[in-house]
Amino acid sequence: MKLKTTVAAMFAIAVLTGCEDLFEEGDMQPDGSKPSLTINAPTINQNVQQTQGLRIFITGFDKDLVKTLRFTVKQNETDVLSFERALDKKAFEYDTTIAMSNASAGTYQLLVRAVDGRTNVAEQKVSFTVR
Repeated sequence: MKLKTTVAAMFAIAVLTGCEDLFEEGDMQPDGSKPSLTINAPTINQNVQQTQGLRIFITGFDKDLVKTLRFTVKQNETDVLSFERALDKKAFEYDTTIAMSNASAGTYQLLVRAVDGRTNVAEQKVSFTVR
């Protein structure tokens, strides 16, 4: 009987420790641990053909779950395209291709912003050229 009580107590401690964030004052406030975010594609100064589109391949991780990814394509500080994806994942890969057929030739910048469950923010950007 003592073994069952000990096991039950250990289980209760483990469960309550896992819920630590729920009992902290200032529940889910930023803690300074930004999500890890990597832009795998496009690569720095990559040439992109209008007819082929722009491949966006992002990987990342965060201990507090990455809640959202926001993508912005800019040309000369003007937003050309912007979209957001909800994730709710610790580790993720996001792979998509966006049409660039209406984009004029020139240099662009892709800005990716990840926000985790504690509202910590990570940003990465990369420049590419449309031909």
